Order: sequence, then C-alpha cells, then structure tokens
Amino acid sequence: MALVRALITQTLSYFTKNDARLLDGVRDHLMELVDAKPALGVGQNLRSAHALLGRYGAQFNRAMQMTLANSLADELSGILPQLVRPARPSAADDASHGVSLSLIDVGEVERVLLLDRIAQRFSQHYEAELEPLNKRLSVLFGRDACSVHDNPFQPVVLLRAFMAAWDQCELDPQATQDLAESLTPASWLDLGTLYTELNNTLVKAGVPAERALRIKTSASGHMPLGGGAAPSRPAPLGGPAGAQAGAAGDGRSGFAPLGSDAGRSAWGALAPVGRTVAAHARQFLQRLGLGASRAMPLDLEDDGDAAPRDRVAQRPVFEAASPALMGYLGHLQAGASAQAAPQWVEGQDLGQHNVLRQMRERDEIRHAPELDRGTVDALAEVFDFVFADQAIPMQMKFIIGRLQIPVLKAAMIDRDFFLSDQHPARRLVDTLAGASVGWAPEKGENDPLYVRIENTVQRVLTEFENDLNLFADLLRDFTEFLFETEQQAQARVEPVAQQEHKGETWDQALSQADELIHEKIDALSKDQPLVPFLLPFLTNQWREVLARAWMDEATRAEQHPQAVATMERLIWSVQPKTTSEQRRELVAILPDMVRQLNLGLDAIEWNGKPRAVFTRRLIATHTMAIRLTQGTTTQSAALDTGSAALEERDGQTALQQLDERRAARQFAAIDTFDAQAQAFQRGMWFDVAMEDGVHVRCRLSWVSPMRTRLLFTNRDGFDAFVRSEREVAAMLRLGRMRVLDADAIVGRAIDKIMVGGELQLAA
Repeated sequence: MALVRALITQTLSYFTKNDARLLDGVRDHLMELVDAKPALGVGQNLRSAHALLGRYGAQFNRAMQMTLANSLADELSGILPQLVRPARPSAADDASHGVSLSLIDVGEVERVLLLDRIAQRFSQHYEAELEPLNKRLSVLFGRDACSVHDNPFQPVVLLRAFMAAWDQCELDPQATQDLAESLTPASWLDLGTLYTELNNTLVKAGVPAERALRIKTSASGHMPLGGGAAPSRPAPLGGPAGAQAGAAGDGRSGFAPLGSDAGRSAWGALAPVGRTVAAHARQFLQRLGLGASRAMPLDLEDDGDAAPRDRVAQRPVFEAASPALMGYLGHLQAGASAQAAPQWVEGQDLGQHNVLRQMRERDEIRHAPELDRGTVDALAEVFDFVFADQAIPMQMKFIIGRLQIPVLKAAMIDRDFFLSDQHPARRLVDTLAGASVGWAPEKGENDPLYVRIENTVQRVLTEFENDLNLFADLLRDFTEFLFETEQQAQARVEPVAQQEHKGETWDQALSQADELIHEKIDALSKDQPLVPFLLPFLTNQWREVLARAWMDEATRAEQHPQAVATMERLIWSVQPKTTSEQRRELVAILPDMVRQLNLGLDAIEWNGKPRAVFTRRLIATHTMAIRLTQGTTTQSAALDTGSAALEERDGQTALQQLDERRAARQFAAIDTFDAQAQAFQRGMWFDVAMEDGVHVRCRLSWVSPMRTRLLFTNRDGFDAFVRSEREVAAMLRLGRMRVLDADAIVGRAIDKIMVGGELQLAA
C-alpha cells in the first residue's frame, strides 16, 4: 500500500509539473483543427474550448488535480477492495467507470464509450511503455495473469480525469464531446515518460516483471520452493527435455549430456591439466544453454512462435546436487556464520577471499559430479567479478563475499541461478551489490546501509538450509528498506530540484526574450537603425520585463503580449516621424506606452538615477520628434560629441552581449562525451573529481525538464551540486567523471565469462 501511494504521488506530481505543457498542447491542437475548417458547429466548439482553457487555465489545473486524485483512488478501490476511498462515490463516478450502466441514461453510456475509444489511441501509442508497467503492477497486486485493468494509471483513467475537470469547471458543456474527440497522444501530455518513471519506481522497489519462478522438485532430500510433483529421474541435459537448451547436446558444441558417462568423459577430454577456472565455467554455462554471444535466460530468448510458458517448459531438468557435497557445504556455512566478519586491511589480496576457487582442490569437490563442479567454477568466476568491481567499496566486498557458500548451495538446489535473473539468491546478490555502491567508507560501519547489508548476510549464513524462500523474504525486507531511504532522500532533494527548475525556467524565459529582442532589432531598416541609447535598455531592463511576464503562468497570456506590444511601440516611437499623421499617432500612443513602461520597470524594481536618466533621454527624443517639421529625419535630441560617442559605444556593447548570449546557447558539434551525457538518467552513480581535487561518489538524483541542470547528491540526498549537460560532458572528456556500472552484477559477470570465450575463439 505504501508503494501504491508513492506511485499515485508520483503521477500527481508529474501532472502538476507539466500542467502548462498539457494545456498548451491541447490548445495548439484545437487551433490546428480549427484551421482545417471543420463543420460550423464543431469549429465554434473548438474555438470556445481553446479560449476557455487559456482564460481559466489555473482553475482547470486545480480541478484536474482533484479529479485525477479521485479517479486514481476510485480505480484502486476496484483493484484493491481494502483501499478506503478518500472521496464519497457519486453517480457520475459510477457512470464514468462504465459500471451499473443500466442505471444511467444513453448520453452517459455514449460518454463512457467515447472515452474508451479515445483511450485506445493512447494505449496503442504507449504500448511499449505500458506493457512492463502492467506486468509489474499485476505482480504487485497478486494477480496470476497480467491485465491492463490492474493498471490504475492506464490512459482511460487519466483521460477521464481530464474530462471530469472540464465538466467540474462548467466552461462550455456544448464543447465537451468535440474537446474529447480532439485529444490525441501527440497533442496531450507525454505519458511514455510517466509510465517509464512509474516502472522504474517498481523496479527499484524490487517488484519483478513476472511471478516468482516455480522451483522444480528434484530427487534430492531438499524440498525446493515449488513443492508439488513427486520426485522423478531427471532427463539428461542432451535428451529430449534439453533439446532446446541452446548449445547443449547439439552437433555444434560437441558436448555430450552432463548426466551420462560420455558427458563426464567429454568434460575430462576438453579440460586438460592446467585449464583455467574461467574455461571450466564457460564450458559449464554453455552446457546449461547459454550461447557464447549473450548470456540470456532461456525463458527470455526468442524462439519463434513458442509461448513464454512453453519456453519455460523446454528447459532441461538437471540432476540434483550431491547430498555429500551439500552436507559438506552446510558444515562450511555453519563455521562461517559462527565467525566474525573479516576486516579489510589496506593492500590485502582479495583473491585470497574467493573460497570457491580455493575449494576446487578439496577432495569433496574433486570427487563431486561434473555438474556440481561446474557450478563451483562458474560461481567462483562470478565472485571474482564481484571482488574486481571498482564500484563496490572494499569493505562491502568482504561482507558480500561471505555469501559464497550459501549462494553456491542455492545455485545447486535450483540451477536456474545462471539462467534466470529472477532466481531469489541471484536477485539478493544483485541487490546487495547494487546498494553497496551508494555506501561511502567515511560513513563508517554504523551507517544504516552498512548495518542492514551486514545483518542480511548474517541471516543468510545462520538461517539458510535449503528453503530458497529465505532469499525472497530477505530481498523483500531489504528493498523495503531501500525504498524508505530513497523516499527520505527524495524529500531532501525535492526543494533543491524545485529551485533549480525555477532557475531553468527563468533561463528559458531570458533566452526567449533575447530571441524576441534580436528579431525586432534585426527587422529594422538599415536606413533607420535603432537609436543607440535604446539598445542597452532593450537588451537588459526590458529583457527582464519580458522574461518576468512569461514566467508568471497565471497572467502570461495577458502580460507577455502586452510587454511585446509595448516594446514594439517604443521602437516605433523613436523612429523618424516625417508626416503629421505619424506625429499625431505618436502623441496618441504616448500616455498608454509610458504607463506600460512604468509598470514593467516597477515590476523589476529598476529605480534610481539610471531610470531617471533614461526617462529624460526618452522624453527629449519624443518631444523633438513631435516638434519637427515635415521632411526632417532627425529623431533624437541633440547631444554633445562626447555623449553621443558614449551612447554609441554602449549600444554596440549591448548588441555584442546579446549576440554572445545567443551564440552560447548554440551547441557545437556533438562528440561521444556529449552523447554520453545526454543519455544519463536519474539514479545513475558516478565517481567525480571536484574542482578542489576532492573525490566524491554521487548519484544523479534529478534532471531538469530541459536537461540544462543535472543535480547530483550522495545516497541520503545531501551534498548536492548542479552541473549542466555540457559541463558534465566536459568532465567526462577530462576524465574527472566516471560512470559506475549499475547493471545486475551476476548478469555482467556471466556475460564477461561468455565474452572471454568469444575473444579466445577469435584469437
């Protein structure tokens, strides 16, 4: 329920941050439809909706937040009956859900069908982003099958909230249907980004995309997770049950079934004395069905038209682990759990702590079946990869390394450890390793993350025997801890992110003002250039007035056009007035123009002597323009030579600064570092060398909508610093920033093993 509430908050926040973009997109599309000259009544309705959404945008956005919250709560009340609805249901609510249709009139039925038809456009458009979200929500809600109806954030719910807000505001009931039919994915808010963020939240919380795997019953004395079927003699890897398992058992690999005498002979023949552990591990993984090009779980491979359930059924059934070996491993685990965690010493060789590699020479391993020996070799390579990963702090490597024996037992109980990233022991190792990246040694051993990881490992050592459910339970507890700490960190990041977002919006407003001012100046005739004293005013003070008018969303539609019109009048007012009609027009517009100028300058608090000097200069110019006789081209009050030269210099400086600002926003050619920075996403981890030489480990906690600001913090949301995308690219280029690989570490280790085989083959 806490996770559901977080998803709702995330959705409401997304719509709040993008409410202006939503209305702008809808209104622009409405005018495009009007320009297409529809039927008279439809055109009037579209124009009405466009005007009303612009005039009452703030009121509509508030209603949208309320109706969206209620719609999500109502939808969840149908999915999770235990959820208490925050609002009392109404007849309109029932009608909008399409339930009890017999109790509502035909118009409401048509309304429901209309929304469903429109929502289909969105569902088809965002199918790629919706599918993984639907799967994880179905798992979260305990469903056996995936269904879009288990997704309270599906497009029809969001569109229903939009139209409910329109009804609640009572803007124009006659335009309701035409407004609804105008909604398209291209003109509405980008739901793909929202669905991706929601899915990422579920991924971080440990919600899988599929139901937990059924553990097959083996012939050993250990009861696997699935239970159920009676033990039976497993088929050899090369037999019919394993025919689809990749390279195993076919002519290309040359490997015989692992369960046969021929398999043991082939293993020995292909593994002469001195063969490396990596070669053993690679050969073992190939026999399990992993191709040399990519270590992909069998149930995720594309084998044509076979259904996923059929592909799982085609997996080979492996022999159970040797009882003698499992007893030996249990004895080792008991000894490890009774010992204190090893302490890291500077310069210590981590290779000495790969107990799996050292175990290979023990008689218990040498006399074990080849399948068990292969499991030891493969897992030894995996933990070598863990020990070599530079992203994991040394102290954490020692703690996670204590999992070697229990994870080996888990991999022998269920051989899917190497085939599926959903294996509970594998997921726990991946999650602990990924979380440890965020721990900094200076935090010390009393840090909550350090304590939680250490306690989780200790529980595995002391409690695990043969029930893989323990890994799943510990994983759930640990991901809940991570989620809570992440929420706390986000609460600290949010104020900084809001401030940076405001700063980005201000920069965007200034940029738009620069482009607008440049356009007006550039449009002037060369024979009648702008008077020099007006250039610094336009490119500085009035630039800020334009930006502030654009920033205020509540009054943007009225104030920004007014500020632009005032600038245009000001520019025209200082141009030569060669006819009496032009002078009369100047006299007519001056009072309102001066009033608008004063309002704008008061808003930016430009006062004192500079404003007084500018005002006197402008009045003198206007006075001379009004008094001049026809045919006179002088437009500015006479100045002494020194003052005129000073104005000319200041005007040229203002133009130069304007051009420099515009040029700075034009990106140069993009290289690989720029492309890398553009691909950075929230949640990624980095090692950064700061300007003062201090090295820090930080996470990308927030990215502004325009990607001009990337906010980095530590795990707890503190020590924030902000860089632009171009600055990040420069840091990458100079080697001052290094990306830490955050992908699942077991999968990366398996990939490295298999790729190593490809390189040897190529050589």
